[in-house]
Amino acid sequence: MITIDQVESVIQNLPQDLRDRALQYIEELNNEYQQSEKKFSFDWVGELEDEEPSLSTVEIQHKIHTLKV
Repeated sequence: MITIDQVESVIQNLPQDLRDRALQYIEELNNEYQQSEKKFSFDWVGELEDEEPSLSTVEIQHKIHTLKV
């Protein structure tokens, strides 16, 4: 596993213009990571209101899975 100290050591040895580019790249990676994090949502609530109340839990889970976009 790479530590922050290892990354910092490498960056400190770079000339200033490459440090700037490294920082920009790290910020881009961070932005991509933040945008790609999946957040749990309850947008599926109420989708099965019209279904039979006799559905089992497993059947409901399967139906919810088919409703996901």
